[in-house]
Amino acid sequence: MASGMSNEEVAAKLVQVYFKEIARLGYKRSLTLDETINAYYYTLSKLQDKRHSMASVRKEVVEDEQDMKTETKEQLFPQPTGDVKDSSEEQ
Repeated sequence: MASGMSNEEVAAKLVQVYFKEIARLGYKRSLTLDETINAYYYTLSKLQDKRHSMASVRKEVVEDEQDMKTETKEQLFPQPTGDVKDSSEEQ
């Protein structure tokens, strides 16, 4: 994660900044312990979901790279065939 921080540390920092902004903007005068805990676990869950999502994307990229290693230049960059008619020829 950012600067080698764990998901838990990032979640705590994000919640801290979030609540500071709520207080600064005057949306709420006080927060309950439940609201703070819920915000922390919600943020932590989102971070873990993001990590899982990135892992699946990384796997797909690695698979695509492996496929590309075995493809020929012609497979990667097919040349157009003479079958395509120019639109100016039709008129």
